[in-house]
Amino acid sequence: MPARNMDDIASFIDQMSFRKKLFGGVDELDVLKQMEALQQVYRSVYESQAAYYQALIDERDAIISRLRRG
Repeated sequence: MPARNMDDIASFIDQMSFRKKLFGGVDELDVLKQMEALQQVYRSVYESQAAYYQALIDERDAIISRLRRG
C-alpha cells in the first residue's frame, strides 16, 4: 500500500532497522537500500498530495468557469 501522508512516513521510519557488521557499525549497502526505500515512500506521499491539490485546483477552476458563464 503506498504511503499517503507524513504519518505513513513516520511509521516507515519507526520500522526501519539496519543490519550490523561483524566489527561495529552497520552494513553500508543495507543503509543505502533502506534510504532508497525511504525515498520511495516520500515520493509516494508527494505524488498523492500533488494529485489531491491538483484536483482541488481543477475543481476551483471549474467553479470559476461556471460563475463567469452564469
